Amino acid sequence: MSSSSSSNCKYSCTAGLVGLSFAGFLLSLYTSYVEIRAERDHSYEAMCDISERISCTKVFTSPYGRGFGLVGPLLGHDSPLNIPNGFFGIFYYFLVAGLSFSNSIRITRLTTYLIGLSNALSLYLAYLLYFVLEDLCVVCVSTYAVNFVSLILAVQKGQILVREDQVMRVIQKDR
Repeated sequence: MSSSSSSNCKYSCTAGLVGLSFAGFLLSLYTSYVEIRAERDHSYEAMCDISERISCTKVFTSPYGRGFGLVGPLLGHDSPLNIPNGFFGIFYYFLVAGLSFSNSIRITRLTTYLIGLSNALSLYLAYLLYFVLEDLCVVCVSTYAVNFVSLILAVQKGQILVREDQVMRVIQKDR
């Protein structure tokens, strides 16, 4: 791979990660809005509420919609960490977008690990969605897709950075 195509791919990965983080941020913002609105107005119906079995409001207002269903039982339902999952997403996607601008191998690895963790959390939430809540949440599934594609781009960017580093070491060694 030539240097310019490597740079183009690296910048495409960065742009993709930032774009996906923005999409995830907006999905998380919407998730938070729907949950807060539904808590205040029990008759509220969100755009993502398509039917009884396809309802994001049902998912967001379930016990798993706050602290991923883990914080409340472990730290107490009044814990400051027992917040809507969307708030975690807002922070997370903002963090990933910021870290994605770095071309440091270490920062890219950290970003990849964070995104990998979010994919593990997505698997957990997808299990709850399908098997426990028996629902389909369009916003949730969209978030899982954002996380999965982000993982692919983060791994790809990391591979490019490692290859560039290896090439630079060979060039410096030959001098």
